[in-house]
Amino acid sequence: MTTLWAIPLVLWAQEKPITTPEVEAKTYAAIRKGLDRLARQQGRTGSLPGTVPTAATSVACLAWMAEGSTTGEGRYAENLRRGLQFLVRSCHRTGFITDGGQSGMYGHGFATLFLAEILGTLRDPDDVDRTREALKRAVDLLQRCQNRFGGWNASPDGNATDDGSGAVAIMQITALRAARNAGISVDAETIKKAKKYVFEMTSPEGWYAYNYHSRGNSHPSSALTGAGMYMLGVLDHHGDPRYEKGIKNLLDHAPFLGKTSGRDNGWSGWYLYTAFYSSLAVFQYGGEAWKKWYAGLCKDLLQRQAPDGSWSEDPYGGLFSAFALLALELPLRYLPIFQDGGRGAEGN
Repeated sequence: MTTLWAIPLVLWAQEKPITTPEVEAKTYAAIRKGLDRLARQQGRTGSLPGTVPTAATSVACLAWMAEGSTTGEGRYAENLRRGLQFLVRSCHRTGFITDGGQSGMYGHGFATLFLAEILGTLRDPDDVDRTREALKRAVDLLQRCQNRFGGWNASPDGNATDDGSGAVAIMQITALRAARNAGISVDAETIKKAKKYVFEMTSPEGWYAYNYHSRGNSHPSSALTGAGMYMLGVLDHHGDPRYEKGIKNLLDHAPFLGKTSGRDNGWSGWYLYTAFYSSLAVFQYGGEAWKKWYAGLCKDLLQRQAPDGSWSEDPYGGLFSAFALLALELPLRYLPIFQDGGRGAEGN
């Protein structure tokens, strides 16, 4: 059985997109249109507008990277340079990455993930040093503010009583995993507590809870369950009945597979957010399930995309549009988090 971190860091700097039969020309054109839209939204400071600039900028940067660009080359190199500078500047002495907006720990998790993913592609020594130092501080903060359940709260305070959110915790675990792969030290006890948290948050029926206190009482959510099943897959627990049931729940509730969302408050209220997390889980699961999923997902998201490249279900200044783009970009496999996992070659 592999551990959470037993995965090599993948470095890359491609000039042309990876060719794959999964990503048809019309899908790639939609990806480019969406990424260009995010590029136009980027402000002078390097951030995206809205109430959650840290989160929106971080996810947009991940989407630009997922197309194949780095800070040194590619269509979105300049956007990545400016986004990186903004996020490094936003890393406070405490290690909390925030611009003062409403991103909270959710934004911190995505920002930490982006710094970890971009670090291995940087060529300028000063950029490397600044990014690594910010990443170290961000990881130290994550280890300090892990709560007693093994998750994270909405603010960087491990003693808070709000118990955070299951999806917030998944982002911190993903960020820690990426940081460890980038050569940053992560305490073993933090990992152990996070693993325990993920298992305790997943019900015997395969649904991942909103937070620790709502286990067994929350409405089914493909958004949360997608996040939870992705992490169970990373932990290489594909044989666990909860994982298999969780993947089946995702497949049985996807509207673009002809299913009804029913009581699923993921698809009914957080469509693009759910599309991202659920796609991560099913991509890792692979096989015929992924092939069917991605074909339906592409058709659905392309129909929903506006002529300017955005998606209307996006109240957060480009954040959810970036989620949609990342879901479409999964088969391009540029980002290390899209390339690894206990199941092997995802999507296959």
